[in-house]
Amino acid sequence: MSIVVLLATALAAGVEWVEALTIVLAVGLLKGWRSALVGTAIGFVALALLVVAFGITITSRVSIDTARTVVGVFLLLFGLKWLHKAILRSSGLKSLSDEARKFEETKQKLGQTAVTSGLDRGGVATALSGVFLEGLEVVFIVVALGGLQDIPSAVIGALIALLIVGGAGAAFRRPLTRVPENAIKYVVGIMLTSFGTFFSGEGIGVHWWGDDLSVLILVAAYGLASLGFVWLLKRPARRPSSISGAERTIRAIALELWGLFVDDGAVALVAVVVLLAVALLVQHQGDTHSFAGILLIVGVLLAVYVGLSNSAKSGRKADQAAAPEPESRPPVR
Repeated sequence: MSIVVLLATALAAGVEWVEALTIVLAVGLLKGWRSALVGTAIGFVALALLVVAFGITITSRVSIDTARTVVGVFLLLFGLKWLHKAILRSSGLKSLSDEARKFEETKQKLGQTAVTSGLDRGGVATALSGVFLEGLEVVFIVVALGGLQDIPSAVIGALIALLIVGGAGAAFRRPLTRVPENAIKYVVGIMLTSFGTFFSGEGIGVHWWGDDLSVLILVAAYGLASLGFVWLLKRPARRPSSISGAERTIRAIALELWGLFVDDGAVALVAVVVLLAVALLVQHQGDTHSFAGILLIVGVLLAVYVGLSNSAKSGRKADQAAAPEPESRPPVR
């Protein structure tokens, strides 16, 4: 059993189960617990069937090399999405996740009607969609990490998280607002990005140092780099006058090119380009000195930097647009 896979899956699944619980609680309190439980049960059955179907396909129908490459790439992009958002939240450029706010929004969508004793179609549909949509990410993580490393560990991690979150929800009957959801998402983003880098690198022929222990090195590297990104984003923006003409020109060209893409689109593009470049390097030159692994890590960090630069630029423009214009004064005669 892989403790790292179990821990990563439990943390990621825990965050998703907390968000699903918020929706189910709102349905239960407004539309009745019978409707909430029926929708939840249908959602879990659908998720279980997906895990079985995809798990069997990956482990028996697809070669391990192909699976590592394809799943590794998607896992890397998935992790980058989480890490990108976590860095933006930590730097103040994106609002923090708030389960209390989500709970009130769900109640407003359901309508302030009396609790019914029978089944409410709207309540069942809301609980089903909440559990299924939040659980889809859990399914992907379980299949990706479990299918390539250890399926029992991934499944056990997801079930442990479900039992803990479900038990807490049944006991308190309110959203779990005290769970450090944003910090957990930060850690999960780092871990998923690390696993995605490791698996996609193995798939394209990268020779990692120390085999599976390289995942810990990747976690440390991405963790320290992400803290550096948070520090840079929190620094006040420099005035344009302090930038040299050449630097201003290069920055304008870079921003114009990357401005064609938004948010995670830029991150995904750079990550895919880096993976293709490293794959071509390994195919033609080999990786006898594990140099390709270093290039892959640097390329992933570059993808994160590009996405953060775009988000920071958009945030500054929004702040400038929202700032009140100075009052005009009559000319002095």
